[in-house]
Amino acid sequence: MEGVKGDLHIVQARIVHQGHPLNGQLSDMLIVDGRIAEMGQKLDSKGARRIEAKGLCVSIGWMDMRANFRDPGDEHKENLESGIRAAAAGGFTAVALSPATEPIIDNKGAVSYLLSKGREGILDVYPIGALSKGMHGKSLSEMYDMYRAGALAFGDDKRSLTESGMLQRALLYTKSFNARILHFPFDAGLAPNGQMHEGEFSTRLGLKGIPGIAEEMVVDRDLAILGYTGGKLHLGPLSSAHSVQRIAEARSSGMDVSCDVGVAHLAYTDTKIGNFDSQYKLMPPLRDASNRDALIAALAEGKIDVISSDHSPADEEEKKLEFDYAAFGTAGIQSFFPLLYTSCGHLLPLEALVARFSTAPRRLCGIELPQIEIGEEANLTLFSIEEESDFSQQACYSRAYNFAERQQKLKGKVIGVVKSAYLLGDQ
Repeated sequence: MEGVKGDLHIVQARIVHQGHPLNGQLSDMLIVDGRIAEMGQKLDSKGARRIEAKGLCVSIGWMDMRANFRDPGDEHKENLESGIRAAAAGGFTAVALSPATEPIIDNKGAVSYLLSKGREGILDVYPIGALSKGMHGKSLSEMYDMYRAGALAFGDDKRSLTESGMLQRALLYTKSFNARILHFPFDAGLAPNGQMHEGEFSTRLGLKGIPGIAEEMVVDRDLAILGYTGGKLHLGPLSSAHSVQRIAEARSSGMDVSCDVGVAHLAYTDTKIGNFDSQYKLMPPLRDASNRDALIAALAEGKIDVISSDHSPADEEEKKLEFDYAAFGTAGIQSFFPLLYTSCGHLLPLEALVARFSTAPRRLCGIELPQIEIGEEANLTLFSIEEESDFSQQACYSRAYNFAERQQKLKGKVIGVVKSAYLLGDQ
């Protein structure tokens, strides 16, 4: 995928943006010198590259709130260059990156490294700083220094805090500069060596289960701490319907708490592991159909703030193993939209669905929203709700081995992203 620079004529695209006066309407759009120059019908676009597709839609550029590009340290699994290409192919113009690299992103120098290297691509890269030094959960990291260097928020990726006082201190400390704490709720002591959702299929397969209570108890603890300290807390990725309901109740009581769910948990259930396929070994685990259906219902009801890719690249040596020994995670940033749209695109208005990965993550993190207005710098995602994505034919831009949708055909397709004067896509 190479960036193409030049003027663009987007032909008869449906505008998908909640609150926009043209939301749901078809319009042409002319991009000149990286800015939206005209919007309307039958625009004169001599010399501009025409972008046309069946069922073409345009929204503000999408943002992935949860991804790991393994850079620095494990660039053979993914690096910033390959991750950015995969993200652009997935429709994202902005990505928040996990601190779980080698070394850990727990100081201002590491934040500056990611920001500096991220500027080599055309997408917006936002580092998440580690909450604790070395992500060991023992002492707070240099959060304020990282914040001043450009860290977006703070969390220890998928290392849940076992000491309640650490979360208390982090929430209190970050109140002074209004930063958000990200926390993954999981009590490993309730699921020693757990491999998948605890239920009928784990029993049938003889695999150790991970019960929903391992997530739910920590959610309850975290909400109690937030009620005591105040501050801003984001929990996820979640897999339990009970967790989402508790967070919705806390939010309605006035707490500043939000949550995200990974796209795979809206698309799949634990039955995907029926043949011990480690591509579907995730953390948190894929739950049963009742949980998946409840998550989709919660999404439609507005109880889930953000949908993330939870992009976790792994190499063949980590995944092509006996199930017990295989690594957790899937590399889903490129297949994000087709998988989501195939699974639950029909259950809520398109603009409400797209808002969960365009406006919502930016608002939660205090990032200025791009605008679809004449004169504004172009920051757009072009996608089709009628065309299909055939991942047995489409190039995979990630270095990751664990791309579960590699042989699937799904409804919906990303046509490309427009960022400033560049188009990245398969057009």
